[in-house]
This record gives sequence, C-alpha cells and structure tokens, in this order.
Amino acid sequence: MPTQYQIEARLDYLAKAVSVVEVIRYTNSTGEALSELVFAVEANRYSRVFSLESLTAGGEALAEYELEKNRLAARLSTSLQPGESLEIELRFQLELPEIPEPGDDRRPELFGYTERQVNLVDWYPYLPPYLAGEGWLLHDAWYYGEHQVYESADYVVDLTLVNAPDTLVVAASAPAQSEGTHLRYELKGARNFSLSASPEYRVFNGEQGGTAIAVYTFPFEGNTGADILRHAQQALDLYTRLYGPYPHDSLAIVEADFLDGMEFSGLFFLSKGFFNIYDGSPGSYLISITVHETAHQWWYETVGNDQALEPWLDEALCTYSEYLYLAEYHPEAIPWWQQVRVDFYQPEGPVDGSIYDYSGYIPYRNGVYLRGAKFLADLRERVGDDAFFGTLSDLVQHYGQADLLTSDAFFNTLAERSTADIQDLVAEYFTAQP
Repeated sequence: MPTQYQIEARLDYLAKAVSVVEVIRYTNSTGEALSELVFAVEANRYSRVFSLESLTAGGEALAEYELEKNRLAARLSTSLQPGESLEIELRFQLELPEIPEPGDDRRPELFGYTERQVNLVDWYPYLPPYLAGEGWLLHDAWYYGEHQVYESADYVVDLTLVNAPDTLVVAASAPAQSEGTHLRYELKGARNFSLSASPEYRVFNGEQGGTAIAVYTFPFEGNTGADILRHAQQALDLYTRLYGPYPHDSLAIVEADFLDGMEFSGLFFLSKGFFNIYDGSPGSYLISITVHETAHQWWYETVGNDQALEPWLDEALCTYSEYLYLAEYHPEAIPWWQQVRVDFYQPEGPVDGSIYDYSGYIPYRNGVYLRGAKFLADLRERVGDDAFFGTLSDLVQHYGQADLLTSDAFFNTLAERSTADIQDLVAEYFTAQP
C-alpha cells in the first residue's frame, strides 16, 4: 500500500507564512522491523524557517527525535513490524525565506518567495525510500544537482489562503477541486506535491490526450505561454508513444522568477532567463528545456531513481529526449541543438558520477547531461531502434511507481532486448562496468 499524505495548510500570503497539519499513513513494506522513522525535512536547511510544534505516531507523542539539517529521526516506542501500519501526525510552521539572487557559489533556490511568486516545493516532511539492509535513503544537499530520493505516494492537500490578493492564482501538481480561498487537491502515485502562487500569472490552458495542461507566465511575456503550451502538447504526445502513458491527469508549467528550471510531480518551472532569450524558434533553450522537463514526468516521476548517486538515469534520458522531440517535430532545429546545446561546451567526463563526484556544476552538466545524451545516441545506433525504445518502454512498465531504477537494472533490461556488444561504449562513457 502506498504511503498516504494528508496535508492541511494555511498560507498567509502577506506574511509569507504557512501553518501545516500533516498526517502520514505509512505501511512498513521493508521486510524489516523499524525502530525509528526518518523524515526528509528540506525546509529545515534554511535558517529560522521550519518550526516543529508536535510529532505523534499512533496517537502517542514522540519525544525522542533529532532534527539536524534535512534529517528528522524519531525513535518509536514500539518497533513497527513488517506489514504493520502507522499514522503519524506532524504540526509545524514555515516562515518562508526570500529567494536570493543567483550566485556562482551556490545553486539557485526554488523554495520561498520573490516579489512576484511564492513557491512551496519540498515544503513538508516526507519519508524517503527504505532499502533493506541499508536504511533510509536520505542524502546531504549539495551545491549543484538534486540530492533527494522519493518514493511514490498518494496526496490529499487542503490549502486555505489568508491575506491573499483577489487576483492570486495558484499553480499546483494537480488541479484544484474547489474555488475561493479554500482549495483541495488530490494526486495519486506521485513523488511529491508542489504549489506556486502569484497575483500576476497569466494562464494558457490546453489539453493533450486527456491531460489538462496549464502554462503560467508573467504578463510581460506576451503570448510566449501559447508557444510553450504547443510544444508541451507535442512532447506529451511523443513521449506517450515512445515511453508509455503520462502518469497524471494534468501538467502545470510555471515561469520561475529565478534562474533555474526544475521538475516536480505534475509541475515544473522554467527559468525567466530562458524567456529573456527566446526568439520564437524551436531552436532555443526555452523550448529545449520545456520538453526536457516534460520528459521528467517519465524519467524521475514515473520511473524514480537515486538523483544523488545515479543522476544520469533521469538527466541523460531527459536531455536525449530533447533531441527525440526535435527530430520528430522540428528537424530544422537539430543543428542548433547539436552545436549550441551540446557541442559548444565540449563535454567531457564520466556519465555515471554522483552529484558529489564532479568539481562543479559545469563538469557535472557536461558529464551527466551532455555526454549522457551522446551515450544514449551511440547506444541507440548500436542496438537499433526496436531494442532501444523497447527497453525504455520496458523500464516504464516495470519500474513505474515501484522500485527505483538503477544502472544495473537499466543494462539488465537492455540485455533482454539486445545481444549487441556494448562493452566498448560503456568503457568510453562510464567509470563503472554494469
């Protein structure tokens, strides 16, 4: 049974503060008795932002807990046996941080607020996956790359808006089921639940294959949102045909009031910087990143992986998905993609490093994203289209919403489709042999 999150949140938009009551219904499917629960608390990485008011399990207060950085470890009075379920309640306050200007020594921040928007991303404690014999899969944050690992879970989120302007628009991982100052959301089989609110959003609505798509941009972007909507519709259609069904009923695409793009369940952000350099052409970063982030709804959302230790399993696949999109709909833009998006950076370095292995963001991007895309192109040529795309659809079918994909699982699944010798390719691109 998937973990269930029921979250009641009260957002004071003027004060940039959130009061939350969170109930987690967790079933121990680890095969081991659990004497403690470990929560990822990303909001606690920020100074004076997260305040835990109470923590109970099975109606009993948990007094023995330790909260440090992004880790909350709570000892249970009675071990939770395999197959047993437990209801956990957390009450906490968030004093949202102001999103800082970008800097060379840190990655852009997404959580918090700017003058134009409030972003609730990774804003509540959650239980990361548990690996038998190893423990809870919770990594330290790093100054580039993503460090979080999520299990698939079900969400019910009730959001109450206080001191909000009448023009406030809320983008979310799922469509709202009610109107006014109280909004209810339900989302099943998701890695997380995210929200973004602004009184300035202009919304472009569309649909593709039964999926509702909403693009949220700032007014000064003109009709660029309509372009994004069109490309997202095409990407959804293509990736559904290549990989498998899109996992949700909706997709929200939000202009980010910061210099970063980022994927979440049923929602992703596009940096305002991409809008600034958009010339209306499909050969542009705005469109490439749009379809890249759309692909994350398969490689990250449907098929989960350890983003810290094996980031190539989502980032390389999503970067190569950019090429697949252009080849299908805009082949005239492929020279731009090859020369500007990839070759311009003269990428080098291993594909399979962790986020902690590279000397900075640029070497990380060049190895994982760009050389990762090159590896996948060479792999496709070596094994052929039937084996290549058959493997990807097999991965979605076998790992969707279930176990985390690993490099070994990727190559084992490929071996079921192809007997081609790929040892030289692996030796060229990878530091470890599968």
